[in-house]
Amino acid sequence: MREAPGVQLFDAVEAGVPTDVVKLIAKATGEPASVIMGLAGVSQTTFVRNEAANKPLPDVAGHRIMAYLRLLATLHRMLDESGDPEQMKSFDLEGWFAHWVHESLPELGDKTPADMLRNPEGQRAVEQVLERMRGGLAA
Repeated sequence: MREAPGVQLFDAVEAGVPTDVVKLIAKATGEPASVIMGLAGVSQTTFVRNEAANKPLPDVAGHRIMAYLRLLATLHRMLDESGDPEQMKSFDLEGWFAHWVHESLPELGDKTPADMLRNPEGQRAVEQVLERMRGGLAA
């Protein structure tokens, strides 16, 4: 995701985000798959039905999952650019992000980054918070 060209990501979303991505995110972050489904706005029933039929997530859910991955990729890039490589080896970014994404932030009107993933404007607002973090401003 960090190094994929935009056209490739566009094509991936157009083809449909597979249900396996939810499981991969859950494994990487240590969150239950149900929490990731909640972020995506997809019910357990819909998830199970799509998984059994080998169908991708519904479009809206796929866009939210991609937004989540894009934010995580942004954080990876930020740390790669500014962090101490030795310290980064032991830092659990995915675990930190899984916690942070559920924190209410004043910059987001006391909403959580997870809440803001519901639409593109909210996603941009979270990206702006990350950019402010990069600059050393409180987030």
